[in-house]
Amino acid sequence: MAKRTAKKGSSRPVRLSADRLRKGWPGPAGTRVRLATAADTDTVDALLDTAGARLIPALRSSIEQGTAGAALLDGLDGTTKTFFEDFARRTIGHSMADSMASVSLTLVAVDERDRPIGALSVTAPGTIIERALEHGYSNVQAVTLSVAIGKVHGLAVAEQARGQGLASFLLKRAWQVYDQLDYFLLYGSFETERDLGAFYKGCGYTVHAPGEGFLLDRIDLPFGIHAGPDQCVFTRWRPPR
Repeated sequence: MAKRTAKKGSSRPVRLSADRLRKGWPGPAGTRVRLATAADTDTVDALLDTAGARLIPALRSSIEQGTAGAALLDGLDGTTKTFFEDFARRTIGHSMADSMASVSLTLVAVDERDRPIGALSVTAPGTIIERALEHGYSNVQAVTLSVAIGKVHGLAVAEQARGQGLASFLLKRAWQVYDQLDYFLLYGSFETERDLGAFYKGCGYTVHAPGEGFLLDRIDLPFGIHAGPDQCVFTRWRPPR
């Protein structure tokens, strides 16, 4: 797949690099949004815990070892083909957890002292992988869905930093990373009592009614995702190109 660059007059953002992801971008209210590091994991866990999530243990270990998101980073510096090939190398002969960690993205919003005050964890689509296995897909086939779909696992902002647009900025940057790598879908869910529908709609996601799931027939998968009666699922599909 050819390397894509922004065309003159195009609304597509300038291509990201792995270095930009590590160094980060200026964010709202004097913050900076960057890739999470080993020094951030305790604070990220504490932040995500306020939203009912925690870092997946294997992903936390990967962040601490400096290998989290490795396939994503290689893809950003290369092409989509580079990304697929790197992920394949990290799949054959490796644990599924390690393969999934290589395409997971953990971003933090930090203050002027480089302290995380917001966190976003996007992971491989574990539930979809499980459904694929149940439908007879091999382990390799199932885990390969990780290069097409990402799951918003957790998003949280410290109480004193809310209302400044940090959460939407984190989501925006995550979408930019996965869109550049030609992902088809980002999705997630929240408990209905949290009333986050307007927020996710404002960030470009479709928010499904409580208890309503969605099908994956757009990418030729013969199953979908279900939601409990107290959950709302949100989805963002890549527009046709």
